[in-house]
Amino acid sequence: MNQKRWRYLKMLLIQACLLLSAQLYAQCPPNIGFESGTFDNWETSVGSITRSDGSLVLSPGLSPGRQTILRNTYPQIKDPYGDFPVNCPNGSGYSIQLGNSGTGAQAERVSYTFTIPTGQNNYSIIYNYAVVFQNPSHQTWEQPKFTANVFDVTNNTYIGCSSFSYTASANLPGFFESKFKDSVFCKPWTPVTIKLSGMEGRTIRLEFTTNDCSRGGHFGYAYVDVNENCSSPISGYVQCAFDTLQTLTAPFGFASYKWFNKDFSKLLGTDINLPLNPIPPANTIYGVEVTPFPEQGCIDTVYATIQVVDDTLNLKVPTAPLVACQNSGVDLTAAKVTAGTTPGLVFSYYLDPSQINYLPTPKNITSSGVYYIKANNALGCTSIKPVVVNIAVNPDFSLQDSIIIRPAFIDANKLVKGNVTGTTFTYWTNAATTIPLINPKTINKTGTYYAKGTNSSGCTYVVGFSIKVIDPPIIPPNAFSPNADGVHDTWEIPILSVYPECTVEIFNRLGQLLYRTIGYNTPWDGRYNGIDQPVATYYYVIKAGPGYQPFGGSVTIVR
Repeated sequence: MNQKRWRYLKMLLIQACLLLSAQLYAQCPPNIGFESGTFDNWETSVGSITRSDGSLVLSPGLSPGRQTILRNTYPQIKDPYGDFPVNCPNGSGYSIQLGNSGTGAQAERVSYTFTIPTGQNNYSIIYNYAVVFQNPSHQTWEQPKFTANVFDVTNNTYIGCSSFSYTASANLPGFFESKFKDSVFCKPWTPVTIKLSGMEGRTIRLEFTTNDCSRGGHFGYAYVDVNENCSSPISGYVQCAFDTLQTLTAPFGFASYKWFNKDFSKLLGTDINLPLNPIPPANTIYGVEVTPFPEQGCIDTVYATIQVVDDTLNLKVPTAPLVACQNSGVDLTAAKVTAGTTPGLVFSYYLDPSQINYLPTPKNITSSGVYYIKANNALGCTSIKPVVVNIAVNPDFSLQDSIIIRPAFIDANKLVKGNVTGTTFTYWTNAATTIPLINPKTINKTGTYYAKGTNSSGCTYVVGFSIKVIDPPIIPPNAFSPNADGVHDTWEIPILSVYPECTVEIFNRLGQLLYRTIGYNTPWDGRYNGIDQPVATYYYVIKAGPGYQPFGGSVTIVR
């Protein structure tokens, strides 16, 4: 075969692979899952619900606080009423909140319009939603509501099995009453699969709408996210070279499943997953009957045809456990975790081998367990492998804030509370633990200090604590007897040794200065210019040092 002919055949092969890739592993329209952290490509509207008939009046617009992008964070933020994460557990970086817990008969909508590509006969979209609203028990049309609609723009009709709405009520399926506020009902994150097979070339619009009650006194809001992979409703139908196991996965979000062979003569399984062992030949057809939850769609049947591609996918993960501390965690998305894997793969992360429960924060795993990494290539080949994570517990301790009176000092080690067996401590003057505390056993200055505990696993924890040093009270005696009997012959004020820069002045009743000193190292002996002063009451002014306010009192000489 000459070189020119070989280049031509090679080009045809590449084009065929690209076409097959598009057919087998279709990607969603841009930013349909808010992956850019914006509302780009989405249409946004705000308005109100009419008091008279419950109709919505909406105008184009984006209102901060009513249509809100929520970045996936760790630790995850919880909804204040439902106590579930505000970010979708599908592992994506962003979700949105539609509406809020304010009132005022507000209404909000977001919508996305796209065209299903030609050649995409197996096409589906999975979206996820969660709902929170009050139940004021108004008329049905006056109540808070969440509506999810799928509109076939080409045929000017709603797709009924994928469109539904929830109106505030005490007996909605899948809802629970908030433990934080009466008459607030919540539905945690729920996936829904929109089956769009056989609709290539049609234009579809997703619409998500929330509204408060029409009387203006009760709220309703929702969280929404769309998965960023729009492949066939059934996944896992692509069989790659060297595969020995194959598993079909039905659409998410249905109440029950029934798998059948091509002519429906045999029931093959009733789970969301159908393991195939041994793997079937190419073009084998399977069907699954999906039954939705009450009032959430229609019974439907979707099909998958086994496709065989001459490609391989080599997913490599560590065989030994990944070990880390709680405060650092394990990042399963780090390149080193899948080092040596076939390049160009798309990864997703799960809590279970059935791939039903997404791992919401794969970048920060802080609990020991077995997690699952799934890899897909452009032709639809998949591989899923477990990764064991061992999280060592951080030291658990606290330090008691303390007040000490000069000239006393305190030992930081004696302030530690908690189970500290096997934990060693270092002490620092800054939270970054870069400036050490020189004498942690004799702290005698006011300030905030930091204890860093390191346990036997090498895990560390830093705790701040405060020391407040206060001045001792100066309470001079109100009398002394300078009569040379060895008892109270001088006016002793021992606490003034703590104030080396103090000044003490003593006056008689005429205001004459009899005694003055800086630092009270030589107490007054009741004399002036070497002459004993008579029995009487004298007056003193003491200033503890620069920056202190002077104070005065009286002392009596008795003999």
